[in-house]
Parts: sequence; structure tokens; C-alpha cells
Amino acid sequence: MNHKYLDNNYEMNFSRYVQETDDYALLDFGAGRKLERFGEYTIERPAPHANNKPQLDNWQPDWVYSGLRVADGEWLPQQNNLPTDWRVAIAGQMMHCHLGKGGQIGIYPEHVTCWRWIHERLDGCDFITDLKVLNLFAGTGGATQAAVLAGAQVTHVDAQTSQLELARLNVGDKGARFIKENVMSYVERMLRNGERYHMVIMDPPSFGRAAKGKVWDIRCDLDPLIKYLPRLVTDDCRGIWVSLHTQDMSAEGIADLINQVQPGIAHPFNLGVQTEQGKVLESGVAATWQGNTEIDLSEKYTAS
Repeated sequence: MNHKYLDNNYEMNFSRYVQETDDYALLDFGAGRKLERFGEYTIERPAPHANNKPQLDNWQPDWVYSGLRVADGEWLPQQNNLPTDWRVAIAGQMMHCHLGKGGQIGIYPEHVTCWRWIHERLDGCDFITDLKVLNLFAGTGGATQAAVLAGAQVTHVDAQTSQLELARLNVGDKGARFIKENVMSYVERMLRNGERYHMVIMDPPSFGRAAKGKVWDIRCDLDPLIKYLPRLVTDDCRGIWVSLHTQDMSAEGIADLINQVQPGIAHPFNLGVQTEQGKVLESGVAATWQGNTEIDLSEKYTAS
């Protein structure tokens, strides 16, 4: 896919794919399913975009989510006495696996790309005495943990109680405060209070409900949220990360929105997870802004 950067018309093919790391591996995918290893256990669950044929002939998972899509099945153990909760190391971070309703397990392997980006952008920021990160739609806390490990104080905002409970387990009590609130309501209050952050991270869903009848609809609400960014970040902002998993919304579209409101260049790219055999399961799109005009060609990512 060609990505065009607005101010210099530079075109390139660029994606960032997560490969096997620590206790995690994508073993195979196809026919609308994927097979993954999380520590000692293998899991088979839906992957609607996996339209190809699996490479492995005989999948032998420990747990199978029966639905064809998330939220329409149940977890089925393939042997007796299997745990529904366990811990794994992923990209140097300890995370909790939890087999929850809807086929989720509390870990999103494609987000490892975000964790690594956070470490790169916050590394060497000792000169900033009060390093503050805002994580919106923060989920189960992988990005929050990455920022805390890098020395930041993180405000972790999510409207879902189940996500916040896992985030607290993953991050612990130090370095982060956890806010259960609709994201737009929280951001608008921070703007009134004049709060600013050295990094903003967001991974919004396509649609969500919060307390007091609040609704998030990405096709209506993403644009105004992006327009708030210049008033949320400090003059020495270390970076902005925005990732999406909404069909028909592109990385270039995210980058365009950021470029319209924030001086500098936002870099679009695809997210995905790669098997040992080199097959890539696309898992969303993202764009990063980091306050300069250099194109990031870090060897820590896979270009294609």
C-alpha cells in the first residue's frame, strides 16, 4: 500500500508487524480462525479477516472459542482442568490472560508495536521532570504499562469496568491513575482545566456505550477528538499514537486528520501479526506523530 505524506509527497510501503515474542506466537490462521500460543496454552478463536487457507493441517488448541465472530460463542476447553486466567510475558511485559465473554482474552498482540514505540519515544526523557502520558480507550493496560516502565505518570481512561480491572492487574498501583469515564467527557474536562501531556495514545473502538447514556461512534466522534490534540499536548510533546480497527478506515485517513491540526508529519502504517512462516494477519491501522519531519524507518519494524 502506498502512503503519501502531505508536505513532501514522499511515497513508500510501510507496515509494522509483530513477530513471536517471549510467551506469545501466532501459530497459524485461515478460514476465519486463528491459532495462537499464550505461554503454556494454545487458543483458537475467530479472525474474520483470515480468508486464506491455514498452513497447518492439524490444529490442537487447549481452548476454542466456538463462535464464528466475537460475542456469539463460548469458550470450550479441549481437556480437563484448564485455567481461565494465567500470566504471560510479551515483549518484556507481564500481562494477564483472561478468557472473557465475547472471545476476548485481555491481550491484543498487535499492540506490541505501540508498546515499543512508547519505549522509543520516552527513552532518555529524564530531562522532563513530570513526564505525563494520556492513554484514551486504554483497555487492559499494555500501553499504560509500557509508559510506566519508561518512567511516565499515566492517566488511563476507559469506560468499561472489565477492562479497567484487568488494567489494574497488569499495571499495578504505581505510576498510573485509572479513570472510568466516557473519553470525550473526560477530555473536554481536561481541556477546561488546562491539562497538557507529553504523549497521547488512543485506540478507539468503532462503537461503544458508557454511563449516563453516553455513546462513542468513531465515524462521528473521531474527527472532533483529533481536533482537540493541539490543546492536549505540551510544546515538547514526545508523540501521538492513534490506532483503529474499524473496517474501511485507513491509516492515511488518520494521518490526514492529525496533519490538519498538528504541525509536523503524521506517519501512517498497517498493524499486523506475523507467523514464523512469514504469513501476516492484518490487525488494524495506525498513525504516529512525533514532532519532526523525519520518516521513521526503524529496523525494529518489518517493512513490506
